[in-house]
Amino acid sequence: MLVVVLIASDCEDPVEVAGRYRILHSFHRRAAVAVDTLRRVALKPWDGDRPQTSRTVLKQDVIAARGLSFNFVTERISAPTDWCSAADNNHYLYVYRHGTIRSMETLLDWGPSGRIPPIPGDIWWKPAGVSSSVLMQGDTAGYCEIAVPRRAIGDPELISRVKYRNPLVHHLVDAVCSVADREDTVAQLLKESSAETLRLLIVDAHTVGRRPRQDERQTLDAATQSRIIEYLSDGLDSEITVDSLARLAQMRVDVFIKAFRQAFHTTPYQFLLDRRIEQAKTLLVTTSLSITEIGTAVGFPNPSHFAATFGRRVGLSPRAYRRSVR
Repeated sequence: MLVVVLIASDCEDPVEVAGRYRILHSFHRRAAVAVDTLRRVALKPWDGDRPQTSRTVLKQDVIAARGLSFNFVTERISAPTDWCSAADNNHYLYVYRHGTIRSMETLLDWGPSGRIPPIPGDIWWKPAGVSSSVLMQGDTAGYCEIAVPRRAIGDPELISRVKYRNPLVHHLVDAVCSVADREDTVAQLLKESSAETLRLLIVDAHTVGRRPRQDERQTLDAATQSRIIEYLSDGLDSEITVDSLARLAQMRVDVFIKAFRQAFHTTPYQFLLDRRIEQAKTLLVTTSLSITEIGTAVGFPNPSHFAATFGRRVGLSPRAYRRSVR
């Protein structure tokens, strides 16, 4: 901390001394704001390497229906705010409902990790057993977190999805919220019917194994595989979703996931992650780019996420790998 002591001599004008004090006081305030801003800007999504930021919940309603738990929350996010979800035994559906999010960084190992802020109506699906971390800032954010026990949808093969849209899901969530403070029979029927419809939609949208139509293509031919590989290679630094890949293949998402696994023996996201790591290894060996620049070039939202993922895949940090091959 910078401390300035003003000492006025007997011959100095007290008014002049007071003026200098006000100027210095203003300087200290601006400096403190600047330091605080820099500290906040430097924050990255929580990865166990620092205390989590505090959260300011303005309103919260929890509703249980048909085995699902609807958690309606409105938060103030004027300061950088951590949203972290643990790897517990529930699946989670997140529906962003209202508010303004100006910046967002994510730390996900189960789906694309983009920086594009969500808009109302965007939906995330996180299967049980995985964790996620989001750092965001804006004005306020209103969302619904829906906890889905494993028993509610059985134990099928699940598909993670990030920032997709389904107007019916949004409508059902709004319907449940509209009767959050009511316990009458009509309200209870609306909650139960909306929750059951939502449960069926979750099974339909996020599980593999539905019986396909007879006229629906079930495999990826060589030409489609080539288009997918080219699309992924050209977009290593961009946000690529399962939905966009399914559109490229002209398939439903669940059919595409199964066909992709048959063709490439892995999931789309793991395939993309492997290509990003391989490209990062090439850049570490053949260029003088910094670790941060390489992480950005291959699509990682921040250096810590890049280093952690690279370390898990390669067994060495990016810096150690560069030293070992040079």
